[in-house]
Amino acid sequence: MLTPGRAGADVALVPAAGRLLVAVVLAACLAGALRATRPATAGSGTARVAEVDGARYRRPGAASSTAGARALPLDVERAGLTFDPAVAPADQAAVLAAVAGARPEARRLIGLVDGLVDVHVGPAGPGAAGVTRIGGPRFDMTLDLARVSAELGPRGVTRLVLHELAHVLDHAVLPDELVARLDAGIPGGWGCEGGMTGACTDREERFAESFAKWASGDLGVDLFIGYRVPPPGPSLEAWGAPLAAFASG
Repeated sequence: MLTPGRAGADVALVPAAGRLLVAVVLAACLAGALRATRPATAGSGTARVAEVDGARYRRPGAASSTAGARALPLDVERAGLTFDPAVAPADQAAVLAAVAGARPEARRLIGLVDGLVDVHVGPAGPGAAGVTRIGGPRFDMTLDLARVSAELGPRGVTRLVLHELAHVLDHAVLPDELVARLDAGIPGGWGCEGGMTGACTDREERFAESFAKWASGDLGVDLFIGYRVPPPGPSLEAWGAPLAAFASG
């Protein structure tokens, strides 16, 4: 879930009738801005799709801890994001531009999973700017582009889109062992507001925020979006090297 409010962003996984809701809370230092809120329960009772070492699919021929998972279908790799027919062309262009502006390795990773994503544009819930539902056969993503664009501009839109797609990557193809290695390179945050931000930020959100920084090359200085999690180290390139290797594998 993403909410304009304080400096920091909040994304959370909440079990809900067999599904999981991933929400990014966007924070911007604005008077009267919304505060980070925990996401509400999501959707209907769709049985959660099984994961092997945290990944729903494995890449054909790839040797990893996800060997027991289903092979990623070629038609998924060849497909792109599916936009709700109600999404305006300008909003589609904004989402696609956020992906197109990412570093090549990040684009290759997103290209593995974007065929699994259904994109909607509009309100994402109380205090939220973006939400992705995980657990069903596809990943359902809602982005409040009008609000994020008005309050944070294109950089905010880019951070939102890449953060949400990082959650899809995390659950669709990235093994938990890889994400754990990456998490080891992310410093602890500061504060613990609501038990959700800073030092209390969970692994999924730490990864998603760091992936968005790596993919865009934007550390978020003066952007005021995120979970108050410091940038990964020792550098974005060094931190993301395992992701780049996975993308080329």
